Amino acid sequence: MIFSVDEVVERYADHIYRAAYSYLGSAHEAEDVVSDVLMKYFSVCMTLDIESAEHLKAWLLRTAVNRCKDIVRSARWKKSAELTDIHKAEFAWSEKEIDVKAALDSLTEKYRIVVYLYYYEEYKTEEIAEILRLPKGTVVSRLDRARRQLRNKLADYGEGL
Repeated sequence: MIFSVDEVVERYADHIYRAAYSYLGSAHEAEDVVSDVLMKYFSVCMTLDIESAEHLKAWLLRTAVNRCKDIVRSARWKKSAELTDIHKAEFAWSEKEIDVKAALDSLTEKYRIVVYLYYYEEYKTEEIAEILRLPKGTVVSRLDRARRQLRNKLADYGEGL
């Protein structure tokens, strides 16, 4: 099954962006990942055996995560300075939302991406394991550790989150 350029961009670009942003914490890098992933899809779409829209989404997200890993391993990433993200200033966030975002951002990439895929993309742990090419037990333990870290960081809010 082959999807048109417009269809793939319209349906999946935002999902790819959010996954990359969750992993990298940089809007500019996430935008680059979206471009890279879409270009890769269109260069290989004729040879892929995509069975459904969900299969395509999983392939795109797995490709995005792999691209993020490449970026994090790169010398350029390691040398780059922390810059304030312009996109963060575009929205009026409540104090609670800012604290939750800060808590999520403080997680390491391996925890952030599992939290993102589980809670935002609503994948099951088995599906996340397939996307990230990890054992299901690893996904479950990362999700559990991430929840504990978030619970500790957001303890001031109690059960109100």
